[in-house]
Amino acid sequence: MVSIEQKKSIIKFLESFNSFICNKKIKPKLVAVSKKKEFDHILAASSLGINIFGESYPQELRDKNFLKEEMDSLEFDWHFIGNLQKNKIKYIIGTANLIHSVASISMAQDIEDYCKKIGHISQDILFQVNISNDPNKSGFTENELFKAIKMFENSDFIGVKGLMTILDFNLNDCQKRSCYQKLYKLGKQLSFLDVPEISMGMSQDYQIAIDEGATLVRVGTSIFGPR
Repeated sequence: MVSIEQKKSIIKFLESFNSFICNKKIKPKLVAVSKKKEFDHILAASSLGINIFGESYPQELRDKNFLKEEMDSLEFDWHFIGNLQKNKIKYIIGTANLIHSVASISMAQDIEDYCKKIGHISQDILFQVNISNDPNKSGFTENELFKAIKMFENSDFIGVKGLMTILDFNLNDCQKRSCYQKLYKLGKQLSFLDVPEISMGMSQDYQIAIDEGATLVRVGTSIFGPR
């Protein structure tokens, strides 16, 4: 059960978010990170106007989608934002409207192969870029990224829609801004896309990401509270 105070907290965040983006040239889409949250929280957020929810665990996405399908009136999209594993992509493909976290050529190939196997399904994805060159983060280097793009930009089974990055929490605001500027510039080089998706920014820095051109921001704690 979602309390009145929790609903008020969601409304307060949405008011702040909408006020921040109202004069922005690029109006980013909000991905409410709902991992480890009960389905009631998703229902509450959906009723207040949120229409994209981000999940990080394949089986949790599958189970929540079962609940969604039982309720015909629900109209929102799932995005998958967590680590991918070959043996679990079956729970994601065809359920998630967009996968943010394709971090290697081999994983892109696994997604393409699975789509071929189950029929003529095309899965939209973002390539995850390790823009800060963090040894603890997954993702493509710049050189690897353009190799992957050449391999998959014309695929019948994968729709490459843009780029995503995750930064270390300990970076300062100037460092984060610099990284987000770099990702935006990389995105502009995806000439086969009219408007590439740029997924960057979370609860603690989404405003910086929006200032630097994010088209998708992934916000959890500021919407739903701590897990």
